[in-house]
Amino acid sequence: MQKYTYLFPLLFILFFNSCTDKKVQLPKIELEGTPQIHNHSSIWVFHEIKNQDTIAVLNKNNKIMNTNWIFNIDKRLTMGKVSPILTELQLNKNKPSMHKKEGSFSYFSYADISSNRISVLNFNPTAFIFTNEEYQNLLISSPNIKIVELEIKNNFLILDKEEINADQLSQKIKKSQLNDTLNSLKIFLKYNENITYQSYLKTKVFLNKVEIQIDSTEYIYSLK
Repeated sequence: MQKYTYLFPLLFILFFNSCTDKKVQLPKIELEGTPQIHNHSSIWVFHEIKNQDTIAVLNKNNKIMNTNWIFNIDKRLTMGKVSPILTELQLNKNKPSMHKKEGSFSYFSYADISSNRISVLNFNPTAFIFTNEEYQNLLISSPNIKIVELEIKNNFLILDKEEINADQLSQKIKKSQLNDTLNSLKIFLKYNENITYQSYLKTKVFLNKVEIQIDSTEYIYSLK
């Protein structure tokens, strides 16, 4: 049986089993989330180097279908590596099962450095798309809606082609809503495949904190 230990002062999680022990470096984010989830099982995504290439290694042996799932994902991984795993886990979570319990959810874990404890963020169902054609079709399929594109970079955000920091985001979104009261506002999240999971989750935690709703489809583009 796998065991796991939360080491709050060290801000990472250790995974143990009978053969090996591994470490997941959690994203460090200075924002509070949900501090505790009952009736949960943990899923691990490790950062490993194989043949000079970084790979994401999924261990889901500890998951129980009728519980909440907490995803412990290493902050050093890129979203190009993480997104296929998140897609797989969502399909697994949503498939019909006699053991499935309604009302169970999925969460991301992170180290809240403001309180020196582990917090979690609800992982809302998300569809990842990978081609510009899919993204453009998504944009034009929303008539009478004001489209706002929010792009995540590793160290900053780009809102409608303007570089901003997180503190400016909420104010600019509200201003955009006030300037166009006739149309609904839809915010699309986009980022390149090489941004870190740390940057991705930090943005998602902030958006949740300031109650900014984004579309359920996210565009991951390639730099090639």
